[in-house]
Amino acid sequence: GHCYRLYSSSLYARHMDAFALPEILTRPLEDVLLAMKALNVSHVSKFPFPTPPDRSQVNGALKLLSSLGCVDMSDVEAEGGDGHVTKLGQAVAKLPLGVRYAKMLLVAAHAGVLDYAIVVVSILSESSPFHHASLEEDKDEDEKEDGDDDSLDAVDRLQEEKQTLAKKRESLRRWSHKHGDIMAAMLAVGAFTYAGRGAGGQSEKLAGKRFCEENGLDYVIMTRIQKMRSHLASLAKNRLTAAGGVAATTGGFVSNMKPPSKSEEMYLVQSIVSGLLDNVALLAPPGSMSGEHPFGLRSAYLSSSAAIKQPLFIDRNSTVYSRDFRQLPQFVCYDSVISKTTRDGAPVVMMKNVTPLESNWLGDLAKGSDIVSLGKPLSSPPPTYDADKDAIVCSVLTKYGSRGWEIPPVKRVMSEILSRTETKRGADFLADDSFRWFAKFLLEGKVIPELEPLKDLFSDNPSVITQRRPLFKVTMLVTALTEARVDSAFALKKHWAEKDDKFLFKALKHWVKKEHHSTAKSIWIKTVKKSIKSWKSES
Repeated sequence: GHCYRLYSSSLYARHMDAFALPEILTRPLEDVLLAMKALNVSHVSKFPFPTPPDRSQVNGALKLLSSLGCVDMSDVEAEGGDGHVTKLGQAVAKLPLGVRYAKMLLVAAHAGVLDYAIVVVSILSESSPFHHASLEEDKDEDEKEDGDDDSLDAVDRLQEEKQTLAKKRESLRRWSHKHGDIMAAMLAVGAFTYAGRGAGGQSEKLAGKRFCEENGLDYVIMTRIQKMRSHLASLAKNRLTAAGGVAATTGGFVSNMKPPSKSEEMYLVQSIVSGLLDNVALLAPPGSMSGEHPFGLRSAYLSSSAAIKQPLFIDRNSTVYSRDFRQLPQFVCYDSVISKTTRDGAPVVMMKNVTPLESNWLGDLAKGSDIVSLGKPLSSPPPTYDADKDAIVCSVLTKYGSRGWEIPPVKRVMSEILSRTETKRGADFLADDSFRWFAKFLLEGKVIPELEPLKDLFSDNPSVITQRRPLFKVTMLVTALTEARVDSAFALKKHWAEKDDKFLFKALKHWVKKEHHSTAKSIWIKTVKKSIKSWKSES
């Protein structure tokens, strides 16, 4: 064959590299390192790559994986290496996607909104489908020409351009959405798909082009989004069959997919946030930032990562943007940041694909991630018994990101929190408090409902157990549970079935009024027998 080069031989010989750089030096490493972790490579930073990537590149990828909950690095000091893959990481590694997008799909599949999440990931894989760029150019030209030429033709032309610009802006306003740019784009993709009606061929193409022209959308980008959507739907059928929905069942999508309901919107936004946990920003509190800036600092955001020191701003083309800082959401997440230069040459960092979020989501969405740090257990609100987890749960002081923002406390299993060596229990909690609270809820009938009638037979309210009053009957009950390590219904039934079917009966007698001993005994024995029978049948 023949090779025609559009440059001189001297340029080729003097300035061009003999070989292209290895791909491992020019691409993100998160998916590569996660695949290695899934293969039980304990120390990926010391792996003998043929061309070793930069150490900072490896550390950055590991930090992202840890922030997303795909790699657990909590035991690095004790066990060495650089963390081990989590269950979530194992699942993410099986999807041939970037780790952010793969996690979004998995979280959405679990919440039953996979079909919508496929559209979201397709949008994030491409440029914005909106004609914002042309709006910016039109505005710049408008400002340049305004006042330069006072002739009648120039005035008419300027008026016509302003009308065209106004029509473009009006067409884009219909795609606004309170949940941000990604959800707005999802509405546009759904409407674009419906416009074609799946007709196929030239008629669908013409309908799509006409729709884009009338609604300020880029037809080329929209078609690329649809191709990615088809690819992800096929992937869902092969890898996420248990998720349900059109994509997981058929490997395709329908042209008349309904917009998500309010609850589905919330689940979908949470799935977006789950993949962008390290890209969370907080509206800067007054006085937290100083100095001069081309934009008002009252509308500036602080990144959750201390590595990003510049103030972040919402792009004025975003559906979340507002000139009034009081209308801006307190917390947002973003897909990426870009650096722009204002007309006077000042640099400014803008967030792209902004999604508002609720701060009380962060603790649960980041469970298993090192981006959230848990402190001491809190006495208010008081601990509760969670029947689904079969455990005593308590609220825990929760901080987010490397800046340590305090967010609404999360609920965690009390025994796990109190057993952590770094937990400062203070005066509010003692080491045996999970057993103490279990004793209270057990006597109240919240652990085993069959014991609820006992409440009317007691000489004292079970609430005295957690008040730490020096009562013999309280000490006897809590000590018995602590020594047997019983603080769940599962552990109690197992102890009755395998060790002692009279466990706690002596302690119970001290709680019951004398005239009700026989009634209490009957209720207790009947409950124990039923619990032992169910335990044996289940095991």
